[in-house]
Amino acid sequence: MDQQMSAILELVPARVRHAVQALPSGQCAGITELRLRVDRPCTLTLEGKTFFLSSQGGASEVCDRPVSLSKDELEQVYLKLCRSSVYARAQEIRQGFVTYCGCRAGLCGEAVTENGEVVGFRNLSAINLRIAREQRGAARELLEVVLQKGRVLPTLLVAPPGCGKTTMLRDLCRLLALRRLRVAVIDERAEIAGEPGHPFDLGAVTEVLSGLPKAQGMELALRTLSPQVMVVDELGSEEEVRAMLGVLNAGVPVVASCHAASFEQLVRRPQFQMLRQARAVSRVVVLEQDSLGKIGEIVNLQEECDAVDFHKRDTLLLHGTGSV
Repeated sequence: MDQQMSAILELVPARVRHAVQALPSGQCAGITELRLRVDRPCTLTLEGKTFFLSSQGGASEVCDRPVSLSKDELEQVYLKLCRSSVYARAQEIRQGFVTYCGCRAGLCGEAVTENGEVVGFRNLSAINLRIAREQRGAARELLEVVLQKGRVLPTLLVAPPGCGKTTMLRDLCRLLALRRLRVAVIDERAEIAGEPGHPFDLGAVTEVLSGLPKAQGMELALRTLSPQVMVVDELGSEEEVRAMLGVLNAGVPVVASCHAASFEQLVRRPQFQMLRQARAVSRVVVLEQDSLGKIGEIVNLQEECDAVDFHKRDTLLLHGTGSV
């Protein structure tokens, strides 16, 4: 059993731990999610399918004698995830999750709001534990797309949640580092690199900035780490896109992930339009939804990048606005 799964099982009640540990080792290593629920069946996700945890041990497609948690038990798991300090995790909780040992724990319950913004949760009904994995070799195909003639191409890795984007980026960092490229990872919530005591192997020459907003992290890494390539997970806000444009304008390629089910869906996002108008992305790699970490489509935008006037491109990259 790997470090991340062992760390997660230390948080949960004994009957949940017993059910998971009763699984064959191969299945246990393939678990991607563990969902804990109050007075409802607890489940796990394995190879994209849902299985019910059994009070007799193991898991089954049939909901027979399922494991469930009491309200107090789920609250105890929540406190352990927060390391007994909900206040210290307030920024993450506002976004609906807590990160623990590189694993993201999604919160479900009654949101508490102030001035229209989420500030916390009460009456938790479920917690979804997404198990972070290190899969060596997972990004070999992606590396062939990203690395062309020794040059890293600015690339977006696209898929819905839970399809292996972070796992792919993690292994890509390692593979780039093996080629002695100085990689800077902007890891706001320690989901790519993991936490001290539960780290992932990102390569000997990879540097990690965590614990600060992605936009700020990109700017800081550019000034202090002299990266040859920057890796960012879950690019979302316009501020983050503008920071990425600033990095690209400085001559540093960026490989980033973002949420979308297809290239057609990605095109409808204003953040991507900012990148496309600036001719800032050479490749869009779309992962398959039913096969973890497998490439389904590669969209080549290199011709768009090559066609734009370079002086105009610099202006667009600098300001993050405009059209071509």
